[in-house]
Amino acid sequence: MNILKKDMLWFVLYGILITGVFLYLLFPSDLVKSRLEEAFAASNYILKTESVKPSLPLGLKFKDISVSSAFSDSIPFQGKRLDLQFNPLSLFQKNKSFGFSGSAYGGSFKGHAGVISFSRFYPFQEGDLNLQDIDLGKYAFLKTLMGKEISGKAKGSLTYAAGKKGKSGSINLVLTKGAYPLAEPFLGMNRVDFDIVEIKARLLDNSIIVEKFSVSGPQVKYSLSGEIALNESFKDSSLNLKGDLELLGQNKAKMKVTVVGTMNNPELRYI
Repeated sequence: MNILKKDMLWFVLYGILITGVFLYLLFPSDLVKSRLEEAFAASNYILKTESVKPSLPLGLKFKDISVSSAFSDSIPFQGKRLDLQFNPLSLFQKNKSFGFSGSAYGGSFKGHAGVISFSRFYPFQEGDLNLQDIDLGKYAFLKTLMGKEISGKAKGSLTYAAGKKGKSGSINLVLTKGAYPLAEPFLGMNRVDFDIVEIKARLLDNSIIVEKFSVSGPQVKYSLSGEIALNESFKDSSLNLKGDLELLGQNKAKMKVTVVGTMNNPELRYI
């Protein structure tokens, strides 16, 4: 009797394995790719990928994938690998959700996102993103957002939620060993080289409340807090930050400063 039960168990496992193999081999890659392209097109984005394959337990695996704007040359995302895992329970909820992970820009990422429908991937209704060792110099879309090129490695987390009471979210990032070009020369410096940058902020509707923006480098150290009033074009968002600045090296000095202007063209004022 025990032998019969063992044989039956192995037979069931064998059947599941064979079914999985056939499903993998017969996976309609072209059809799935076409449906996904339609879903992204409905959100005014263009999806391109070298291949789409099934990924256990309920997901899709992409190789060499890019997502670009349908109205410009900007590419918000381009990665070597992306794994999407759909949450079947969300089919019975208001927002449909999926988890994701992958590698891009020399680093890795993972998180989850909630959307109104799987047939329309943007805009997100909620989500979170965790970054590890992302090379900002390789992320060309950052220049489109900021109006300037930034180098360095980034790690940290971001969250976002859009509800009846408005938009909310959080930003916790650490940047290391990079540089940021200045809008105009400052004491002979055309850029700020940094060893570490720490950013802690909250999103409240159309404003980013900056709780901490600290920079430490060989030439300068400063710590700022305040508010960024968001514009439709992020690089044109208005700055209203205050804090302390310390010059290092031969021109040592400490001062109170304010930063106004825009992300693309900030203005430094001494208090």
